[in-house]
Amino acid sequence: MPKLTLSLLLVIVVAVVGIGAVLDNLFNQYQAQPITESDELSPYRQLGKSLASTLDAQQNPQQWLTGWPQLHELSVTLTQLDNLLLPQSLQQSFYAKEPLILETDDNISMHFILPAQQKVLTFIIPPVVNKNSNSSLQLLLTSVFYLGILLVVLIWLYPLIKQLRQLRRTTKAFGEGQLQQRINRSSTSYIADIENEFNRMAQRIETLVSDNKLLSDAVSHDLRTPLARLRFGIEVLQETEDPQKREKYQRHLCRDIDEMERLVKVLLNYARLEQSMIAVEQQNIDLNALVSQCVEAVTDDDKVIHWHADGVALINGDANYLSMLINNLLNNAQQYARSEIQLRVEQTSSRVKFIISDDGPGIAIEKRSELLKPFMRGEQTDEKPGYGMGLAIVARVAQLLDATLDITDSVEIGGAEFCLTFNR
Repeated sequence: MPKLTLSLLLVIVVAVVGIGAVLDNLFNQYQAQPITESDELSPYRQLGKSLASTLDAQQNPQQWLTGWPQLHELSVTLTQLDNLLLPQSLQQSFYAKEPLILETDDNISMHFILPAQQKVLTFIIPPVVNKNSNSSLQLLLTSVFYLGILLVVLIWLYPLIKQLRQLRRTTKAFGEGQLQQRINRSSTSYIADIENEFNRMAQRIETLVSDNKLLSDAVSHDLRTPLARLRFGIEVLQETEDPQKREKYQRHLCRDIDEMERLVKVLLNYARLEQSMIAVEQQNIDLNALVSQCVEAVTDDDKVIHWHADGVALINGDANYLSMLINNLLNNAQQYARSEIQLRVEQTSSRVKFIISDDGPGIAIEKRSELLKPFMRGEQTDEKPGYGMGLAIVARVAQLLDATLDITDSVEIGGAEFCLTFNR
């Protein structure tokens, strides 16, 4: 939203200052236009020249002027030439019988020389020349000013309205069940923060709905088998009187109950992980030390684990979730490795990578993203115990800690390689 606010303020300031400056310049140019021979002064100029020529030939010009018919819009006076003080630049043209025109805010004065009489004939003209329609011009320019600001604001609002309409359409489609809908965000969008948050929310909801579907399908499948064995065992147990058979069936019943408890525990742990993703207290943790603790806790002596902690690798995270993540990756490597597991940590100035690989069969490219979903298992599922939740938990914890999980093939030992990248 700061981008939206700053852009709006910038548009308004630029529009007010820019349009105001342009219109003010136009008005000043109109006001400063020089008076030409073709303007409204031409009749007065011709009249003044004729009257000045006539008066200059009279013996008593003042008496003649008194009897001259006065025009109501003109004030005509006759003064001594010595009373008119002119700068040197105007004297030459004035003495050559060119009229001198002076303009003030109140009126326009036009002066004509009478060289024989050494007098000056002066016309006082009302301020109608070149001052017409100033109020109309000001009204026009004011209207243009506000219309210009309105146009600039509308131009600024157009992409915002377009983005909001796109957000509305996407939200409506998402609410109608099209969970794959996302907003195509532009880098110049005013509401980029809102669009990013919507896309993250949409992705989160789509993932949760997909996981719930997978969980419900898996629970119905994995619980059905032990429940059927329990029902069958209870029925057989009720019908037999042989103590040895009863003990055997009881052991089977206990085994099925333990299997169901393990499944329920896995489901509860995954659900608890989903609920606690919001409230995580992150702190600086030495990843090397944490990996060493997890490796020391491994009890499988059949697989060789190559690991050497080199210095300190600090990342920002939660120790409990990081331990869960590392342990799940180790358990997955132990299940599928033939004889060797490699772990290493690589550091740069901005990132820390935790890489674990094994010499097992590896993971096909088309199945890598599927294995990160709950209850999805890889090859040889009949030979390996588990419910297919390990890598799903790893993916969730990586998302929780803002880390990137990549699955590739190990170049050194040929099996699967998991790479977790943490930002410092």
